[in-house]
Amino acid sequence: MAFIVFGTLGFLIIHLFDFVSLKRAPLLKPVTWLVGSGLLFYSIVMVCLMSERLPLPVWSIWLGWLLLLGSLILLIYSLFVNLPFIKTYVARGVGDRLVKTGLYALVRHPWVHCFTLLLLSLFLVSGSSLLLIAAPVWILMDIILVVIQDKFVFVRMFSGYEEYQQETPMLIPNQRSIAVFINQLRQDKTNNQKQRRLDKMSTLGELLRQGRTEEMWDRCCGFIDLSLEDFMRIQRRLLLEQLELLKKCELGQRIMNGARPESVEEFRELVPLTTYADYAPYLLKRRLGVLPEKPLTWMHTSGRSGEYPFKRVPLTSRQYREMGPAMLSSLIFSSCRGRGDIVLRKHDKYLYALAPTPYLSGVAGRRVDEEGLLDFLPTLDEGEKMEFTDSVKQGFKLALFEGMDVCGAIASLLVSMGERFSQGSGNIAIKPFLRKPKALLRLAKGYMKSKLARRPMLPKDVWSLKGVVAGGTDTTIFRDKIKEMWGRYPLNVYAFTEAVFIATQTWDYQGMTFLPHLNFLEFIPEEDSLKLREDPTHEPKTLLLDEVRAGENYELVITSFLGGTMVRYRNGDMVRITSLRNEQLNIDIPQMEFHSRVDDLIDIAGFTRLTERTIWQAIEHSGVACKDWTARKEVKEQQKLHIYLELKEDGYQREKEVTLAIHQQLKELDSDYANLESFLGLRALEVTLLPENAFQAYRLEQQAAGANLARLKVPHINPSDSMLDFLINSSRKVAVPDHRERRPASV
Repeated sequence: MAFIVFGTLGFLIIHLFDFVSLKRAPLLKPVTWLVGSGLLFYSIVMVCLMSERLPLPVWSIWLGWLLLLGSLILLIYSLFVNLPFIKTYVARGVGDRLVKTGLYALVRHPWVHCFTLLLLSLFLVSGSSLLLIAAPVWILMDIILVVIQDKFVFVRMFSGYEEYQQETPMLIPNQRSIAVFINQLRQDKTNNQKQRRLDKMSTLGELLRQGRTEEMWDRCCGFIDLSLEDFMRIQRRLLLEQLELLKKCELGQRIMNGARPESVEEFRELVPLTTYADYAPYLLKRRLGVLPEKPLTWMHTSGRSGEYPFKRVPLTSRQYREMGPAMLSSLIFSSCRGRGDIVLRKHDKYLYALAPTPYLSGVAGRRVDEEGLLDFLPTLDEGEKMEFTDSVKQGFKLALFEGMDVCGAIASLLVSMGERFSQGSGNIAIKPFLRKPKALLRLAKGYMKSKLARRPMLPKDVWSLKGVVAGGTDTTIFRDKIKEMWGRYPLNVYAFTEAVFIATQTWDYQGMTFLPHLNFLEFIPEEDSLKLREDPTHEPKTLLLDEVRAGENYELVITSFLGGTMVRYRNGDMVRITSLRNEQLNIDIPQMEFHSRVDDLIDIAGFTRLTERTIWQAIEHSGVACKDWTARKEVKEQQKLHIYLELKEDGYQREKEVTLAIHQQLKELDSDYANLESFLGLRALEVTLLPENAFQAYRLEQQAAGANLARLKVPHINPSDSMLDFLINSSRKVAVPDHRERRPASV
């Protein structure tokens, strides 16, 4: 009987393990589990060996051995495979996450059945008479402790456990749980088959050549068929994997302030929001030893003028590998007519008018080229040896000779290219085309179309494109103009260097669909984002994708997956959730569009990002007698930096003179701003002179309204419409004391 008591004591120690996990004791957790399991194992063995044997038929002994093998497999699987071993039994704190798959889809405590089957099989094998007494005692003890776990412990350990209790029975499977379990087995089989196919797959170009378009679609575009629940499951799984890498590296420990979150909820609660300033000391110096994973390459993007010339961001091999299908999904969507439709063909000609490496667009182009699907115009090697404008011109020249099937560029550049092509179409030299009959026919066809339409020749007259992919914040602005010039609407994608790729439109050209496997997505409600801008100490609560609301604006926060660097990173973009799903295409993922910038950067045409400091320096160095100013990006026929400026009392200058002086200084201070004029022919500055004392009148009006100190002044960057309306139209109505020096009257 002593062994039965020892076994019962072992059970009690094993279940004490849960309370040790909640207390986050680092060494006591595995010790408790090993001691309790060891004591129970010893008691079971001794009960089987030391007690009197009952006479059992031979067939029952053989049956016992079969059941023993099966019960051991199920017990090991339920405790050590279905559950993450290190997180559950070794690491400090509670388990990795709530597991609801595998045997845990049948019942919430499957090991009770496995343990019961184990004791039955041991009785058949050993014939132990004492086991007839010990087994019911231990099984009853197991059930009692499991009930305590279920009602009082697991609800504290795991987020969502109460919902799990409603979905899945405790010990006895029901019809629903059996159906869920079977469906999961089928899904696992399907996923394994897909993985084997992917492992054997070489490139997307090879898949297309072999006619395996279904596999190509699944690999690039299959994310649109995910349910929102599946999307979030992928997000949570990949975040927990990323957290393990972050905990082991210096950068992760610094960024997370030493926190070691064990769940998504802890991660969002304990880890602060970040900006590039938090990473600059490490990334600008390329400190490889501090990163979560060794980078394959480094990418650059525009920095903050006046602070650092560019941002440097590492890209891991795993991120680079996933970049190809992500980028190609937009090309497929831009050319397809529906789900599963692959219109692209191997060796289609691709005019790739985007910045070369080390920018994201250049690295992405390299990755797409590796898939062997498209022929770039010009080749990436040739293009990177030229200036950007020369590369675009060479691409157009090659497209005239060889044809063009798809095109990729930022939206403003597509418009600029279309306008320049139209203006120069009458000066195309015919002689080089005489040896190229197809090219001559293509040009002649375009000429005839333009003449019949009684207008200059446009790109759509020469090329019948399968798809146009555009990036940049102005894609929706130039949408109709691009359609008019190129014959197709541009498919909008949302990507930035730190995140690699976020979302893409599909073939209906409406909202963009998020990708689940490159970044963990969080959303700061607009009101909280504005509070954070006014008060940097404010700690906003974020929402996940399954918590956002249609019609609301949110600041985006990303955490890199696949060994990337960024953690709860704010890049300053505000997105708008246009709908919670795409009803027309049956996409069960919230749809988005780019809305605006939320920080003090003004992004013009995707070429330059100007800060308050740079604009202020340009005004100061221009010689303009400026009293105060405010500026924002505005879009009418094109994107512009619009400065609203009040001159000093002795400053008598015309708007045209002021505009030219500040424009010249901005070109000297920021090379990317200068490129707007040289690359796009875009004069991106407009200045409006405000009435005298306009800013002082605003302050007086705000004081009279009882506004707090932070609300008295018009911000230098991104003033609201109401603020500008007051400065331009209403400021004259406010009586402003004249503080100018009074001179004595002449005698």
